[in-house]
Amino acid sequence: MSRLRSRTYNSTSRCTIVRYALWLVVLGVLLISCGTPDVTRESATSTARTSRDLLYREGHQLYMTGNLDSARTVLREVLQLDSTHVEALTDLGMLHYDLALAQKPGESKAKILNLREARGYLARAERVGTPDDAVYERLCQISLALDDDRSFLTYARKSAERFPFERQYYNLGLAYFGVGDYQNVVKSQREAIQKFPQSQYLGGYYRQLGRAYMKIDRDQTAQRNLETGLSAVDTRFTAEVKEHGLTSDAARRLADDRRAILQLLRQLYQTYHFDDKLKNVDRLLNEADSRR
Repeated sequence: MSRLRSRTYNSTSRCTIVRYALWLVVLGVLLISCGTPDVTRESATSTARTSRDLLYREGHQLYMTGNLDSARTVLREVLQLDSTHVEALTDLGMLHYDLALAQKPGESKAKILNLREARGYLARAERVGTPDDAVYERLCQISLALDDDRSFLTYARKSAERFPFERQYYNLGLAYFGVGDYQNVVKSQREAIQKFPQSQYLGGYYRQLGRAYMKIDRDQTAQRNLETGLSAVDTRFTAEVKEHGLTSDAARRLADDRRAILQLLRQLYQTYHFDDKLKNVDRLLNEADSRR
């Protein structure tokens, strides 16, 4: 009997061990079958991302070195891998803008097509969420080139909201003027003058302010603001020339806006027969022309 019990015990023990072994094998298979796809997917995703990034670097380098046709082909391949790749969208938009500017005067159709292509890519980059203020600047320039005042206002507003700097306020004033919203021209340019009293766009702010007041038949207010602007621009221009010379971009912009302010004042003085002021403005305009 003891031998029988011993054999029964041993048989039971062996069965138990076998069952445990089988469970361990099954558990291992389950773990492997569950874990392998994740590892594979992660590896595939990482490989795809690496390929995309390498491809973008190649396309960007081609663009930077002026190989525009090859760059366009490679950058489009990037978008086939990732349609929301903001850098590739931006490069393609800038590339088509460059192509538009390179068109000869008789190639207006090609220029318009490239401008539209540029706007399409840059608008997609903007929707994805570009951190680049140059994208908004270019979208504004394209809208102006296409005579699309509404589009210009849309992007000028967004640009000023995200990047509330001097250039953006200048564009915003232009955009409001383009759609005939003169009250917002006044509001935005007054705010700009307060925020950026030393800006190279100071003359532009005052010029747009004066034009807006003239549009809403407030000529006296326009005159006062333009005269104030002329004095402010003279001060800013003198300081700029002293520091950077007559040929700096800021000096040229200030000089151009100063001349535009003088022309607006001339128009007002002529209308209301302010002869003495008219003579002085004519003298200042002649002096400005002689320096050009």
